[in-house]
Amino acid sequence: MKITETQALILDQIIEAFRTDAALPVRVGPKAFGTAMPDPVESRQDVFVTMREDLAETGGRRTRYENQARNREIERRALCSRSRISAMEQAFGWLTDFIDDEESRKILLAYSDCKARGWVWERYISNRNRKNPQKTAWVKRTLQRKICNCLQMLEDQIPMNTIFLSPNRDLLLSRIEEKGSGKSINSERFAWMASDGKPTLRRTA
Repeated sequence: MKITETQALILDQIIEAFRTDAALPVRVGPKAFGTAMPDPVESRQDVFVTMREDLAETGGRRTRYENQARNREIERRALCSRSRISAMEQAFGWLTDFIDDEESRKILLAYSDCKARGWVWERYISNRNRKNPQKTAWVKRTLQRKICNCLQMLEDQIPMNTIFLSPNRDLLLSRIEEKGSGKSINSERFAWMASDGKPTLRRTA
């Protein structure tokens, strides 16, 4: 899918909006485990004793669950910062304000949600068609064209200074496909020359 750098920034903010939206209502931490969680500990000695007991009783499974829950809580708080929520609301507003065609909007939403969840787009399309045989089948090439059209409309109407720059800008730009000239480089067209060499004007056969 060939898109410009600005369109990549817009698409990245929409994808990040879905990640933020998914993080807002998620219940993580001790509440996720209910009565399976141990009693609160207060000192390092208590922590050590609890870990030893867990290691003997469950092979350390409960401690791993606690660590995973703590990591998810840290990630959730990072995703739910005030700036990310503002960027999320802005990105979702773009879709309703600047994209009139409902079907195209649904396709861009589906693509962004798919990427935010780390799913494979082709598999998503296949599952969607299989589960909804009564609806018009989605074709990848057609979807890509509509996504590009949506991003073009957004690029034309969104002021550049209102787009949040992602900290992973180098990663998102990898989505951009360079347009090749269609000509290959070979030894007949180009030859190696030393840094101190001089080009010759002699015509070769």
